[in-house]
Amino acid sequence: MNMKSIFVAILILLVALAGYDKFVADKLTDSPRVWLRVPALPVIQDAVFQLSPRFDEPRKALMMAQLCALARGEVKQEQVNAFLKQQGIDAQTLPRQGSPFSLLVNGDKAGQASACAAYLATTVLTTVNVADFMRPVTEPAANGQPEKSSLQMDNTLLTSALSVKLAVARANADIFALIAVELQRSPGLTLPQFREQATQLFTRLAPTYLQHIKEQLPPANTQYKLLQMDDSRFAFSSSVGSVFEFGRNGLVLSQGGIVWYGKGRLMGQEYPLQVECFSADVKRLLTAPASLQTTSIQ
Repeated sequence: MNMKSIFVAILILLVALAGYDKFVADKLTDSPRVWLRVPALPVIQDAVFQLSPRFDEPRKALMMAQLCALARGEVKQEQVNAFLKQQGIDAQTLPRQGSPFSLLVNGDKAGQASACAAYLATTVLTTVNVADFMRPVTEPAANGQPEKSSLQMDNTLLTSALSVKLAVARANADIFALIAVELQRSPGLTLPQFREQATQLFTRLAPTYLQHIKEQLPPANTQYKLLQMDDSRFAFSSSVGSVFEFGRNGLVLSQGGIVWYGKGRLMGQEYPLQVECFSADVKRLLTAPASLQTTSIQ
């Protein structure tokens, strides 16, 4: 076969492939799908909540502190085993899989980082316990009055907690936006599929997320103003232009007057996903002939 024949054969092959690609594209376009635009934020939030370990509430904070210390390499396994023993738990009897306690003993570094990151991310997405910022104070007996104990606000503890909450909320906005951009690259998935993809992405980004929290900590001289703190609303502002509010509508973080997290937005953007919510039957119903549609009675 001479060079001219080879060239002609290659040209025919390329034309055929181009025709096939157009055929596939046309088939995808003609497929009976119904896509709806859904904000990425609630999808990502659901995925992160599912990753967070399910410890019993009274000891959850203690267990997660140990798990996060393991994830960061701040404690050794022997220290965690000793802590568990103090809590009346024998580390040797804990299952290596299938239990919230498993990550405390099985050496799964990736799983520990993922669980710690998910836990921290959800700490700004749940109701605030006012008692966490209170400390017992005892007033000595005086003027014939007996000794009296009460709870008072610990301003040092509160300032530290507000700094961490602001850093976590900022990290959520940044990392969730990064995940949202990736999710937009796969239009037409169902909500469970998007949620699973978000789970995988957050798991892979967990070490980056944990480091990002440290990078997002406000300067040490940042001033905070507590706006409200009760069972219905927790809100504060900062001298760096942030307003943090958690209430009935979830978390809303504003930065410089722009919604940085909340109300379906991340870093001021909505990041809508093209979600397949209905079956092909619905597509046919939407395009039914006019003669089959219900007419109004005059």
